[in-house]
Amino acid sequence: MTLSADGQLLASGDTDGTARLWDRSTGRLLGTLRGHTGVLWGVALSADGQILASGGREGTVKIWETNSGVCLRTLRPDRRYERVDITGLTGINEAQRQALLDMGATEQHRTPAI
Repeated sequence: MTLSADGQLLASGDTDGTARLWDRSTGRLLGTLRGHTGVLWGVALSADGQILASGGREGTVKIWETNSGVCLRTLRPDRRYERVDITGLTGINEAQRQALLDMGATEQHRTPAI
């Protein structure tokens, strides 16, 4: 949980992957921000309360506009094989190829010559 600098906006994170914004003085729910796929580990508000950052267990940080609830950006660290080109890689089976792609590798699909 975090409180805005003026003490009026409260933000909380939940195990269902949502962040919630509350009016602290009335206890009224102002909005629910959905976008994470797992438990939220933390939330933080900008000094003016206009931006919320939420960090999820899936390894992303989402930047939200508090007034509209719009996700402005999703930050994600590079995965182990991020941007490694495996085009033409031999000696691996299809499951291994897919695992590399799931970890960030890329593959250029070439149309065979006729």
